[in-house]
This record gives sequence, structure tokens and C-alpha cells, in this order.
Amino acid sequence: MTTELVYSTVEPPPVGSGIELCAGVHWLRLPVPGRLQHINIWLLDDGDCWALIDTGMDLPDSRAFWETSLSTYLGARPLTRIICTHHHPDHAGLAGFLARRFGARLHMSAPEYRLIKTLEKFHHDGDAQTARVKAFARDGLVADGELGAAMMLTRYAQVVSPVPDDVAILSDGDVITIGGKAWRAMLVRGHTDGQLVFHCPELNLLIAGDQVLPKISSNIGIYPERVDQDPVGSFVASFKPLIALDPEPLVLPSHGSVFSGLRARLATLTAHHLVTLDRCCDLLDVPATALEIANRLFRGPLDALNTILAVGETLANLEHLLLLGRVSVAFDTLGVRRWVRLGVGDAHG
Repeated sequence: MTTELVYSTVEPPPVGSGIELCAGVHWLRLPVPGRLQHINIWLLDDGDCWALIDTGMDLPDSRAFWETSLSTYLGARPLTRIICTHHHPDHAGLAGFLARRFGARLHMSAPEYRLIKTLEKFHHDGDAQTARVKAFARDGLVADGELGAAMMLTRYAQVVSPVPDDVAILSDGDVITIGGKAWRAMLVRGHTDGQLVFHCPELNLLIAGDQVLPKISSNIGIYPERVDQDPVGSFVASFKPLIALDPEPLVLPSHGSVFSGLRARLATLTAHHLVTLDRCCDLLDVPATALEIANRLFRGPLDALNTILAVGETLANLEHLLLLGRVSVAFDTLGVRRWVRLGVGDAHG
């Protein structure tokens, strides 16, 4: 099996605009701050109306695009359905705004709806704030300055518009019809608790969200609001139904370019996570916190947000190593947990 991906000859649209990728499927791009720079979102022709998969982040520029160039792109046809692959701000940040702006119904999975509503209420719940800071503290993070603001989700609240309460819930295996084409929802875990990807056999397309990206691996991390405590295991396990898709579909990722070579990419991602597990284990030559391991595992310096993401991903690898019986963990007298490679150091220190 080749490991080379074949990219679509269709050039990505400029940020703030869209193009028709194939009959009835339109590729739109919106800005995202930081290294990602953009998110791909997908506008589907639904006859006399439109359906949208993912929304972009709630940023002034993105709102402006939806009021001008993208509103013009919709033409006279209304946007009636908004479908979010998952709760992260670049995917669902504008969901509430667009639902109200266009009178559209919002659809997402139950786990992602729980997460987005949990985070939406976070800033009004002092107990939740205290618990979140304590959760990070046990892995070595101190809630001060920019790091403290990141722990308290200050930036998150600024880039996500509140979602409505009457969300339509999609489950694994549900089939939705858009423009006369059947799209099957597949619930895949790992990157988050219940991301949805959408497969259309007739068009041989897979709208892959963040589950399969062409050049990077999505963050697979453990955070206080998450239910899944083995996201590394969940992520790799989620590949099985994707590998079984036959013929291999054209992959429409949330970041990067449209590509073919799904099975090759999944093989590469599996290998990447096996290597990362070994690296984490090798770094435990002495007992260490998740923060200490993250600072050695990831290239720095890291800003506050990326520090939290790095610790979350390190913790996910450590928890999987714990399930594999390759490490142990113990709390010190200050309530900070340290991880130990089995056979190295004192597991009861």
C-alpha cells in the first residue's frame, strides 16, 4: 500500500469565499488564528435551500464574511440546516449566530452537544472553574497569567456564540438526505468525545472533520470536561470503520487540501501514535509530571494555549500507557501526580 496521498487538482478557495468542488458540494474557507490559518467548511446544495457542515469560529472577520461574500454565495436560497462535526470553536463557534441569523436548525451528536453546553455555562459556574484549575494543578500547571486565563477558557468564550436549546441530535449510523443524496453519519472518538464524519457512497466522499487530516495529527488530549479517558485508544479504534469504506472515498478534511489515500493516511496516523507512546515512555527515566514530560515531548517555547494542549495530549498518552501496564502513577504530598515507567524509580514516591 502506498503511503503517498494524492491531492485534488481543485485549488482551495481563498479565505472568505467558496468554490464548487463537485456537483452539489461547495468548499468554503474561513480564517482561524494561529498556525492552522483556516478551516474548510462544506456547503451542500439541498434543492431550494442549503445545508452547511461546520461554521467557522466566531470572529469579526468570519461574521463579516457571512454577512457579505458568503451571504451572496447563498443567493436567494435559505440556509436551513447547520451540522457541526464537533464542538470546537472553529467548527461550531458560529453555529448559534448562524442559526439565529438564517433561522436554520442545528444538528450535532449528543456528546458534542453536552460538551458545548458544559463549556457555555462554565463562566457562570464557580464550582466548575475551581474544579478545572484543580484538575490542571495535579498535572503541574499553575493558574497564573496567560496560562491561568487559558485554563479559565477566557479566549474560548470570545469565539463561540451560544447555541440554541432545540438542537437535533445525530447518532452513529443515522442517514441524512441532502439534495437527494444520502449521507451516513459516523461517530468517531479520540479527538473529542463524539465527533461526526459524513460518508456519501453515491458521491464517494467523506467529510472527515478533524479525524483525518492530510499533514498533521489532530490533538488527542484529556481535559477536565471530557468523558473519554482513553482518547488515544478511541482514536485508533475509530479507524476501523473508515478503513472498511470501499471504494476509498475522496477525503474532505477540515484543514489542508482535499485528498485521496484514506487508508494510507490512517496507517501513518496509527504509526505516529505508536511512536509517540514509546517516546513518552522513554522520557520517564525519572518520575515526572505531565507538564514536565510535555515540555520535553513538544518543541517549545509554547504559548499558554499550546501548553494546555501539549499537556492534554501527553496525559492522553500516559493514560493509555497506564492501561497497557507500561507505567504507574502516584500522587505526592502536594497532590501532584507523577508518572513512572515500570521498573524505573519508586512508583510509590
